[in-house]
Amino acid sequence: MSRDEQGRPIRLITVSREFGAGGSELAREVGRLLDWPVLDHDIVHRVADRLRLDDGTVERFDEHPPSLLARIASVLIVLTPEMYSFAAPIDVPSHDAIAAATRHVIEDAAASLPVIVVGHGAQCIFAGRPDALHVRLVAPPDVRVRRIAQRMNTDPATVSAIVQRADHDRQAYVQRYFHSDVRGELLYDLRINTGRIAIGDAAAIVSRLVESRPTGDDADTLPGGHSS
Repeated sequence: MSRDEQGRPIRLITVSREFGAGGSELAREVGRLLDWPVLDHDIVHRVADRLRLDDGTVERFDEHPPSLLARIASVLIVLTPEMYSFAAPIDVPSHDAIAAATRHVIEDAAASLPVIVVGHGAQCIFAGRPDALHVRLVAPPDVRVRRIAQRMNTDPATVSAIVQRADHDRQAYVQRYFHSDVRGELLYDLRINTGRIAIGDAAAIVSRLVESRPTGDDADTLPGGHSS
């Protein structure tokens, strides 16, 4: 951030995350500490409402590139058939249409600040905003596999394949729709390894960064008497 940007209040936080690194948990805790709304899983419902689709249909495409269905079916459909149901081809919407609607939903949400947005390339959508803080959560693969295996009550071997494909799909999503590498260091202001730093401590770090900035009233007048 430039010196001028460092003097502005933070009113928007984006949370990018590796699968299993705890992005949703961090966003919820930061939202609680700051009393800010969080846009995370509700994105699916808002996109479905915008496109007049059911939530389940949109969820199958959420944050995935167009080739997801074929890949995920080959790995999981036999192992855990109760977890996945696939629409008939005539009912399958366009990945690009869902991605475009997702971007509109996120941009609409950012019209009412403050807000925390999880995933979906928000760090790219708001890359030029001086009032945004971009956070990236990572963790070692074995830590993430263990977390997801416990959450899903599934064996680690199966979960390892899920984690690898989810990471790949999120990277491909950001590359396809924002022409950026989701792992690019300069996309983020803060990168946290939740394999070493607990979610609660990470949330405290983020909230302190926000609270250390001037309030909107304090930042209305810049040095020299000019209004922002």
